[in-house]
Amino acid sequence: MVRRRLAAQPARRKPQQRRARDTVEAVLDAVVRLLKRDGVAAVTTNRIAEVAGVSIGSVYQYFPDKRAIYLALHDRHAEQVQRALLACVAEHEGAALEQLVPALVDTLADAHAGDPELYQLLLSEVPHGADSTRELEQRLRAALRPSVLAAAPDQSPRELERTLFMLTQLLDGLAHAAVLRRPPQLSLAAAKTEAVRAILAYLRS
Repeated sequence: MVRRRLAAQPARRKPQQRRARDTVEAVLDAVVRLLKRDGVAAVTTNRIAEVAGVSIGSVYQYFPDKRAIYLALHDRHAEQVQRALLACVAEHEGAALEQLVPALVDTLADAHAGDPELYQLLLSEVPHGADSTRELEQRLRAALRPSVLAAAPDQSPRELERTLFMLTQLLDGLAHAAVLRRPPQLSLAAAKTEAVRAILAYLRS
């Protein structure tokens, strides 16, 4: 999928007090509710303010435009996925790739299965090079490094980085495809199983 790059965004005001943070969360939650209930066409700043129960001025106080809201949603989503990944890695510390890969596919797919409409929107509206995206990929590579080294301790540093890059992209791409692009006759569980099989086949090749 082609991801459009956004023009440089004006800095948005960071909420400091609890009430301000609650307002920001209400705005972000409102986007998710609108997407699920009425689709992407319903996501306007006026409707967001209405569903969030705040004034339109409050929305623009923290977000200069709708795309800034999408970036904030993406950052929040990436933080949630990072926490889930770190918990998964901690639970499977020292595990072989045959155990770690299925757990990571489950974690990544399940992180998007609850709000597929939101993730599809973020894919189209947030640039691929967003800071939170890069940080998430770095965290995933770091999590995979010990298991990859244990499986192939004699590989060169260049081979290791190549394997980590491919493994990270395969995990990310196949887990997302299992949620967003699988055919109707393929269940999520079956799609995750096939994703694991493909990734392990790459690692064994």
